[in-house]
Amino acid sequence: MRRIPRWRTVGAAAVVALAVAMLVPATSNAAEPVNDDAGPGCRFLDVPVPASVLDEQMVPAPGANVLAKAVNPGKPDLTVHGRLCLPHDGQVKTVMLALHGITYNNGYWNVGFEPEKYNYSRYMTDAGYAIFAIDRLGAGKSSKPPAALVTLDAQAAMVHQLIGKLRHGDIGGHRFERVVLVGYSYGSATTWRETSKYNDADAIITTAWGSTFQNGPLLRVFSTFQPAQLDPQFRDRPPGYLTLGPTGRDQDYFYDLSNVDPKMLRYSATELDDTLTAGEVASFYPRFGAVPLGQVPGGSTELELPLPHQTKSITVPTFLVNGTGELFFCGVNQQHCTSSQELQRQESKYFSEAACFRAAVIPNSGHNLNLQRNAPFAFETMRTFADEVLGPDGDNLDHYRATCSGISGSHVRPGPARFGAL
Repeated sequence: MRRIPRWRTVGAAAVVALAVAMLVPATSNAAEPVNDDAGPGCRFLDVPVPASVLDEQMVPAPGANVLAKAVNPGKPDLTVHGRLCLPHDGQVKTVMLALHGITYNNGYWNVGFEPEKYNYSRYMTDAGYAIFAIDRLGAGKSSKPPAALVTLDAQAAMVHQLIGKLRHGDIGGHRFERVVLVGYSYGSATTWRETSKYNDADAIITTAWGSTFQNGPLLRVFSTFQPAQLDPQFRDRPPGYLTLGPTGRDQDYFYDLSNVDPKMLRYSATELDDTLTAGEVASFYPRFGAVPLGQVPGGSTELELPLPHQTKSITVPTFLVNGTGELFFCGVNQQHCTSSQELQRQESKYFSEAACFRAAVIPNSGHNLNLQRNAPFAFETMRTFADEVLGPDGDNLDHYRATCSGISGSHVRPGPARFGAL
């Protein structure tokens, strides 16, 4: 029997050697269909992106992709594998580009266990949206570049490429007018990084994330990572790829255990496991938020060590969703997630007014929002925001921007309870 499901977020304690191999990518200029069962209304696509995305690092590294070209002469592109799902009538202007967390793949958004309840893509296509859920670089069936080059910045550059392709009709033959970036955990980190640099999506929805990190829970998980090659499922991954070991986590770090189906835990373990890279580990802390140092004695105020707040550069409507049981990103004793208003108050200070920042808290949910019994409530919450900010036809953006300051609460007041539990 495979081990209990793994943690799907930020990385490990050690950085290991550079990989020396890369999967052979597609070479055409358009997405190529893959013969596989993607589910109703969906199909798998392989999308080429230039290997130059690997040049995008915390310290710019022109020529970092030279290894990819040397290993695969004449095939300089990387391949991003994804699942494109369309509404029943195929007519849609707004697409959601969905990014999973580390040690996951695109299956997080396309759960096959009780899909009528847990499948995010099915829920959103029924609501009229298109979904393109990808395997990020280094995961699933996407290319596996050298591990040290698969960083947060490289992932963000890859996403930037995909947004352009979605707008120009290069993915599935559909020219989408509006793009919503949707992230889970490290996928949310990628979403914030990409948007802070390019601001090329029309809106972003981030889940299981935040601007302050709880070091205790994170470090306990970091210490359990092992080389991916020790897991028979991932023995072909290049050096520097990591996964969680058999004792990789405590269940209550990832779920509200009172609100999860045991069958879902088994499904997650066997169907959703994947890897992360040393580069993702190394680029995690330096890019985001404020590291909490502890609580002020006798009070509830948290002492923080500020890091560069790149989120101040985000200028598109931004939504953050966390569960009440989120142990990694909700502050000491989850005090930031006691209500939607409190989460908004705590997080909005890291964003400018241009982000129209809003937040929601999902009751009885942990880090794995999509896998809890009340996943439909989380989906409805995200859809409500998407409908208000854009809608399937993409027509609501101007009105939302003109009115968002009145309902978001900005940095001063928490605003009305628009989403989630109080």
